[in-house]
Amino acid sequence: MMRSVSQKNGEAGSALVEFALATIVMLVVLFGIVDMGRAAFAYDWVSNTARMATRYMMVRGTDCSTLLSGCNVGPPQGGYETDVRAYVNSQAIGIDTSKVTVTARCEPCTDPSCPLPCSHNNQVVVHVKYAFSFVSPLVPLTWNMDSESAMTVSQ
Repeated sequence: MMRSVSQKNGEAGSALVEFALATIVMLVVLFGIVDMGRAAFAYDWVSNTARMATRYMMVRGTDCSTLLSGCNVGPPQGGYETDVRAYVNSQAIGIDTSKVTVTARCEPCTDPSCPLPCSHNNQVVVHVKYAFSFVSPLVPLTWNMDSESAMTVSQ
């Protein structure tokens, strides 16, 4: 029985080794692309949600009720921090809400614990923070993304 030329030169398994190395490189690139796409989505979500939550609080001002009741229904309660958290969590599609931190405050205010809801012509400031985790085993990092937005209460 005759051997092929490649077996005579000791190259019998070289194609398998080359395929394994190429596959590893391609998977690393693929996971990197997926992670960077997830990170870009989360970064955009954090900045957009801070802006939307600030608008949510600004529009509600002092004359609107809670998130579930809608505006001008029931006694005036205004927008509270729990409403902002509920609103932000309702916008979190593809985001782990256990890693999201939301704070809301009024400015200007002399009291350090400025009460919500904000009164007319005060600014409502919403700060959204998200601890993003990469899924790639090569980059076991957490990236803390945060965004803050401020608008003047119109009501």
